[in-house]
Amino acid sequence: MEKRGISKLDLKRRNRMQILRVIRESGPISRVDVASALEITRAAVTIITNEMIEEGVLVEIGEAPVNTEKLQKGRRKILIDINVNSRFALGATVDEKEVSIGLTNLNSEVLDKASMVIDDRTTSKDIINYIIKTSNEMVENSALTKDKILGLGVGVVPSMWGKLKIFYKDGVLDFTNFIDKLSGGLNFEIHCGNAIGLMALASNDFRTQNGYQTNQAFIHNGNQVNLAIINKNELSADYVSYTSTIERYIVCPNGKSYEGYPNGSVKAELSRTAMMNAFCEIYSKDRTPVLYELTEGDKSAINTDNVFMALMRGEEPVKNLVDDLIAKYTVLINNLSISHFAKKIVLHNFKLNEKQFDYCKREMIRLVSEEIADRVVLSRLDGKNNFLGGCALIIQDNFYVRGGMQ
Repeated sequence: MEKRGISKLDLKRRNRMQILRVIRESGPISRVDVASALEITRAAVTIITNEMIEEGVLVEIGEAPVNTEKLQKGRRKILIDINVNSRFALGATVDEKEVSIGLTNLNSEVLDKASMVIDDRTTSKDIINYIIKTSNEMVENSALTKDKILGLGVGVVPSMWGKLKIFYKDGVLDFTNFIDKLSGGLNFEIHCGNAIGLMALASNDFRTQNGYQTNQAFIHNGNQVNLAIINKNELSADYVSYTSTIERYIVCPNGKSYEGYPNGSVKAELSRTAMMNAFCEIYSKDRTPVLYELTEGDKSAINTDNVFMALMRGEEPVKNLVDDLIAKYTVLINNLSISHFAKKIVLHNFKLNEKQFDYCKREMIRLVSEEIADRVVLSRLDGKNNFLGGCALIIQDNFYVRGGMQ
């Protein structure tokens, strides 16, 4: 009879993975509290964590602070934490305008980074060669040995899949061809994924708040509008590949049309092209003289800074349009908050400065509530740090899922 069951190695890896998860979500924690969280014996936790400390995966950081209200007898608890410099990750992200590459530790602290601007003339070979060359240079310059590098994680935004020959196979994204080409010049593991989900993962705060894990909605503004949902610290399976489904959401019933989409959809109302078209419709020397002056009569020069400068100088048609767009985004944000129980809405690649963002938040408060508006934050991943999405993937796959094992 064939014997089935979990192997000792798999059991060891699973126990270590669970311990790393608890530490990641709770911060520095004692072995006693780890045992309580996982409902396993203190002795088992001690054996496993001591081994992980010997390997350098975990580190003891001293005694727990004294709780004067609940003085404990006996020895003070010793706190343990993840040694964030035990391993390092390479990450890359390919979006419509840039390839960004970086090297980080396990806490996403950046050791090195580089980027290359791309356009329609940039070939897939150019992109692949740049990733290979820059990744090898970063490893060589860091003086890290191969065993310290977890590998390379690469995120690609949906609008770039065709250029890099990434297609669906049996309903799943197939990165095989892309990985094969990268592997020809790199001597470590390569994992790939939808950049939207990976950047959402990189922007996630894994720590529990009041004992709860909070859901997060991540909205990426690019040639497509994309959405990723982090549900209890994991990327929702519904948004691993099909992140552009948000473009079918309705934000203005019976609004503008776009072929193949419902009237008043995100695609028709809030895509980058749709918003630019809306500004072009009101743009003229007579109707929007301030914006016309700021752009020197060139429609293609309309950007966020010019629009807000015209708004602040009292250009009423511009203000009305901006407020209308904010109102539609507020509908979207409110619906995401409700439908996904999202306590945080992260706006990525919106290119808003602090004053512009404050204006948007004030409008949201007026339209819905301060409680909903306070959930909205700007992404900490600006263009040059998008590579953190790739780092998040390789750290998740090759460190946490493996229990920190080589």
